[in-house]
Amino acid sequence: MELSTEKTIDWIERWVEYIKQNVTALNELDAAIGDGDHGTNLNRGTQAVKKALAEEKPQTLPLVYRTTAMALVSTIGGASGALFGTAFLTMARLSKDGETKLETLLLEANEAMKKRGKSDVGMKTLIDLWDPATKAFRDHKLTCSYIQNCVDKTKNMKASKGRSSYLRERSIGHIDPVAKSSSYLFIALLEVLEEDK
Repeated sequence: MELSTEKTIDWIERWVEYIKQNVTALNELDAAIGDGDHGTNLNRGTQAVKKALAEEKPQTLPLVYRTTAMALVSTIGGASGALFGTAFLTMARLSKDGETKLETLLLEANEAMKKRGKSDVGMKTLIDLWDPATKAFRDHKLTCSYIQNCVDKTKNMKASKGRSSYLRERSIGHIDPVAKSSSYLFIALLEVLEEDK
């Protein structure tokens, strides 16, 4: 599966719009197990992405991913900015080296975030969305209901990474906000691919 530069920009901008529409909901999820500002922070970062893409008008896949990464890293504090930045920088580097298969780019982005965050599946982080979603995408089995199911599974996990890990057992019963915001990226991707058929 390959996405053109134009379609990749469309994908990322749809994610930006999803975040904008769900700022309050993401903040509410984060208020239960974090600082309560994930939606606000990510919206600031993704709006910076939208602005950077409009101003820089990247003409190649690596530049689209790099522009996205740099805007996120420079405007979002904390772990989520670093991790999302790592994902898009990894896709920028690989696509610059000639890797154009989206399945591979996403799988490698997931692995890079695992290393950066020293995290894995079951720790109640964005990896609990990214890891199964990227593998389902590779296997042509990714659907919106599958994505939602991955998000819902984080509810019964005990956080062992990030700020929510301080809550220990009290983190159980709440959806991970960064898994939720990540889910919009994959939903946006499915929308773009559906329209491209």
